[in-house]
Parts: sequence; structure tokens; C-alpha cells
Amino acid sequence: MTERVSVPIEAAGGRLMLTLTLDNQPARFILDTGAVRSLVTPEAVARLRLRLDEWVDSTVMGVGGYRRHRNADPRSIALGGLALHRRTLTQDTSLTVGVVPGGAADGLLGRDFLSLYDVMIDTAAGRLALYDVRGCAGRFLPWPGRYAAVPATVPMGEALVFEALVDGHTMRAMLDTGAGRSLVTAPGMMRLGLTASSLTADPQDVMQGVGPLTVRVPRHRFATLSVGGDVVRDPMLLVAAFHMLPMVDLLLGADWLAGRRVWLSYATMQVFVGPSE
Repeated sequence: MTERVSVPIEAAGGRLMLTLTLDNQPARFILDTGAVRSLVTPEAVARLRLRLDEWVDSTVMGVGGYRRHRNADPRSIALGGLALHRRTLTQDTSLTVGVVPGGAADGLLGRDFLSLYDVMIDTAAGRLALYDVRGCAGRFLPWPGRYAAVPATVPMGEALVFEALVDGHTMRAMLDTGAGRSLVTAPGMMRLGLTASSLTADPQDVMQGVGPLTVRVPRHRFATLSVGGDVVRDPMLLVAAFHMLPMVDLLLGADWLAGRRVWLSYATMQVFVGPSE
């Protein structure tokens, strides 16, 4: 196991922010483990004078609707001096182009770049580290103290899906650091026996994703949320009849990460969770 890079991350506006360099120019990106494809905004494309792909464009789909743009094709992308490439046969550095909610970031760093490494996120310490992991198994982390190891599957799009418990019900969960708040999706509502009519008394939050639209969703109080024995009492989770790919019941957002260290092991298909030291 080799640490390739360790960089600061900052919690701002419910998002985890970091600095990338695109064509040797700094840009502020959201760390987004929920995004299958990394994205840069049209404004950042213009400011950084990134070239656009003459042949390839993408349709970006999110909570806020659909957008279609030509892809950006920077010559280089780096994180803390480490050159990044996508998990593709050509190891390209292309980015989709789209809107980031709130306009406070130049883009999203997603799984197409992150999943080539094991990813360690420590929000209390304000650090993100990427590791090369080969020939490791079991509880191989360099962490002192206690932590839980949770088996994961990768159903599609390099997404690590693992087990969580909400009020004792088994849920298929995915870590989505691009989401400020954790969310129970439509399949999760079915597992928990929740309906739209049962949530009418709950307070409402406004959600905006990639795209121009916003939606109002209820915020519901549950008794417990548990991942690998790490228990949150009385969590308030957003609940909405959204269908995600891959199909999951629960998105764990940046709010759940607070005070925790999480290691996403794409090499061994495990998720490790422990308290921040």
C-alpha cells in the first residue's frame, strides 16, 4: 500500500471542497463520490480557457433536470501534484460540462478519477488521501484505534454499495460526498414502509442538483442510522421518491461524514468507518 497524495479538504456550504489544477491553473472542485462522471462548469471552461472536444458531448442528468454540452478536454488535471486520469482504456482527462448548484465551485471530482485509488476522507482533520493498494486484504489500514470494515459490491459505475441499517431495516447505501444531506430514496421508502402521505407533517427542504430546477423534499426523523456498528441516534434524513443508478436505498451525504474517517477501498471492495482521531 502506497500513499500517492494527501491534500486538504474544506467543508463549505455543506460540501467538501478541494483544489485541482487544470492545465496548471487552480480550480475549486467539490469532492463528489456520488458522481459517476466528473464535471466542470461553463464559467470555469471560459476562465481557464479549456479546450472543448470537437466530437464528444454529454447529457448531464441530476435532481435539477438535464443539460447537454460539449465535453471539456484539458491537457492535464492534477491533485496535489499527482496527475489524474480517468478509469478508461485511453486514460483520458475529459470532463463533462454542466452547472454546479449554488455557483460556489468550478466543478465536481467524481468516481471516474477517484476509483483508480483507495480514497481516505477525514473531515475532522480536513484531509483527503489517495492510495495505491495491491495485495491487501482484511483490516489492512494504517489507522490506530477501532474501526469497522463493511463489505461492498460494485453493481455499476464504480459505485461501492454497502449495508446500512435505518431503524433496524437493512438498506443498500452509497457514500455521496457531493450531497450536503443524507437521503432515503424511493426503494428505501418501500423498505421502511414510508409513503408521501405519511411525510406530510415533516419539515421541507429545498434540493438542487445538476440542472436548473429545484425540488422540495421532506426531512424525517428516524430512531437510528448504523453503518458497521457506528450508530447515529435520532438522525434527520431527507426522504424523496428518487430512483438512483445504481439502485440504492440510502445516500450518505457530507452531514453523515462529520467527525468520521471513511476509507473507500475500490481495490478490496470494502468500506471502512471509524472516528476521526
